[in-house]
Amino acid sequence: MLTKTNVYKLEEGRGKGHGAEYKPWIETREVSSIGTCSNPIDWKTGRTVELLSQGESIFWHILRWDDTVDDIREQYPLDIETTLKICDDFNIKHPHDRKTYMTSDFYVTYKDGTEKIFSVKNSRNVLKKKRTKEKLSVEACYWKKYRNIDYEVVFKDEMNQILAENIRFVCVYYDRSRVFDKVSLLKHLIATKQIKVDMETQLLDIPVLLETYANTLMSFNNH
Repeated sequence: MLTKTNVYKLEEGRGKGHGAEYKPWIETREVSSIGTCSNPIDWKTGRTVELLSQGESIFWHILRWDDTVDDIREQYPLDIETTLKICDDFNIKHPHDRKTYMTSDFYVTYKDGTEKIFSVKNSRNVLKKKRTKEKLSVEACYWKKYRNIDYEVVFKDEMNQILAENIRFVCVYYDRSRVFDKVSLLKHLIATKQIKVDMETQLLDIPVLLETYANTLMSFNNH
């Protein structure tokens, strides 16, 4: 039997849609860990993204920067009848309770048509916990066996946090209409990859970059 919350979410279209129209199953305002939540704007679709942890935020920015990625759907719901069956088959307690939908952190569609599911955890240490391993095994079985979609667990402490911070820093100015000075123009050109710089090994040094690309910035200003 569906709970009132589940009925409301289904009626609202949670877990449905693509791109700007997608509605995640869980929104940040609905969870208690508000300190680690964030709501970046997807600079390619304009949609407000619902991220529930720092690890999710780092990984989402890296995914969105990847030009092979077409669409990213966060907090994606799994069919509850299927997850209940998996849990019963393996004699595992269903996460939370038997009325709560499981979700996957990211459902990624690539431009070549392939799809992949990602679950984000802080570190590999969580795999030492029996209950965490059980939950991940249910999720992996759901996607691999019942949906024939690749599934991977990724870890925050193995992600390039410098890259994510640089992406976050420049992509506020992805839209040309937000540019108002040389600094914002520089960030726009980096965000749109019209200027290629090292994003992965050190935080961007704006004064140095302004000097390096002074002529480029001047030519864009004259357009």
